Amino acid sequence: MLAVVTAFIFGDFVFISSRSDINASTGVGRVCGNVTINEGFCIYPNSDFGRIMADELQARGEEVVILESPTKCEGQFLAVWVEEMNVMYSPFFSRGSIKAHFIYSNVGDPAHYLRYENATDKEKEFIKFIVNKSEVGASGEIILIDRSKGVMSLKGYKRYLLKRAAIAIVSELQKIDLDNTKCPNSS
Repeated sequence: MLAVVTAFIFGDFVFISSRSDINASTGVGRVCGNVTINEGFCIYPNSDFGRIMADELQARGEEVVILESPTKCEGQFLAVWVEEMNVMYSPFFSRGSIKAHFIYSNVGDPAHYLRYENATDKEKEFIKFIVNKSEVGASGEIILIDRSKGVMSLKGYKRYLLKRAAIAIVSELQKIDLDNTKCPNSS
């Protein structure tokens, strides 16, 4: 009996059907002109969620480096973090919600993230963009609400929610139109 309880608490498995609602919002700041897009991604922070993001990007063919600290990098800088996660768990029916945030720079610059981290008004700084020539910056929030039934461990269900949030962030990043950088009123 103890082995079964231990498996459901510490095991990493899900055999479920799920219904998820995802609300995503992304703000983008850019400068008119030619945009340079660094190859690959540098992901900060070094966390379970960061590693899940890395796995998702690698599955889509991207090169990924996980950063130990938010530093300038050769790839596209991506900071990801879970703001809030709530789970009501049972081995056969669970509900969960997750709020995840991201900050992105196409030129590997962590400046927006560092300003956010040091800000007294984090909400205001999160949506404020200061971009340089040929830079595209973005910040966004993913809110996922899930209801799942089947057989699942607590760890597996939490990992499932994180993976769904990572997929939603990658989808938001793919929506950023890096080619549409012409200045209005220019020919």
